[in-house]
Amino acid sequence: MVPQTIGALASFLALVAPGIVFELLREQRRAGPKETVFREASRVALSSLAFTVASTAILLGVHAATAKWFGWRLFADLTALVAKPDYVKQNVALVAYSAVAELVLACALAAAFDTVLARRRQQPRSLGKQSAWVKVFREDRPPGTVCWVHVMLEDGASFFGFLRSYDAAGDPDTREIVLEGTKLTYVGEPVTGGDEKKVTVIGRDWERVVIPGSRIKFMRVQYLDAESGERVDSARRPASEVSDDATRRTPAEPAPAPGTP
Repeated sequence: MVPQTIGALASFLALVAPGIVFELLREQRRAGPKETVFREASRVALSSLAFTVASTAILLGVHAATAKWFGWRLFADLTALVAKPDYVKQNVALVAYSAVAELVLACALAAAFDTVLARRRQQPRSLGKQSAWVKVFREDRPPGTVCWVHVMLEDGASFFGFLRSYDAAGDPDTREIVLEGTKLTYVGEPVTGGDEKKVTVIGRDWERVVIPGSRIKFMRVQYLDAESGERVDSARRPASEVSDDATRRTPAEPAPAPGTP
C-alpha cells in the first residue's frame, strides 16, 4: 500500500524511522551476511513497532502524570484523537508537537538500546559494509599526499604506481583499480637462471594500467608527500609502530619517486 498524501507519507516515514535508525547503528557494529529485502524490511518494521509502542507508552505516562498533578496537557489525548474526528483540526499544534516528540523519543530509545547491546556483547564499531579500499585510499590518507600502491596479482606479477582511481563499493571481484605515473613499474617473470624477477619501468611508454579486483592477491600502500615525495605516516598509525627508514622498504622494491626514503 503506497501512501497517497503528504501527511500519510510523513506518518509512514515517522513510523519506520526508529527501526531504520536501529538498523543503521546495528550495521556499523556487525557486517552480517546478505539478507533478502523481505527479511530486512520485516526487521525494520518490527523494531519500529517496538520502539514506537515504548515511546508512546512513556509519553502517555508523562501526560497522565502532568495532567493529574499540575493540570497540564503536554501531549495530545490519544483517546480523543481516536474517538473525535475534529480533534486534530482543533489541536493541530499539540498533535504535531506530540508526533515529533514521539518520533524523537523512539529514535533515542533505538540508539540507547543499540548502545546497551553493544556494551553487553563488547562489540566495537566496525567498518560494516564500508569498503576497506575507501578506508585506505581516502580516510587514512594524510592531507597533501598521494598514494603509492603495490598490487600483487595472483600469478605472482606485481605493479607499482600512483593511485589514479578505483571503485569505491560493490563486490571486490568486480572492482577495478587504476595506477599511473612515470614511475609505473611492472615486476614480472623471474630472470633466467635466478630467483629474482625482472623489474621494468613501463610508465615512460604507458599512461595507466587497469587492474581487475578479481586478479589481485593483496595490495600495499604508502602515502607520499605530493611535492617532495617524502614518506608520510598515516595519522592513525601509532608512533610506536613506525620503524626506521632503512627497514621501511625492502631492497628489491622499486623506489616510487626521486628522493623518497
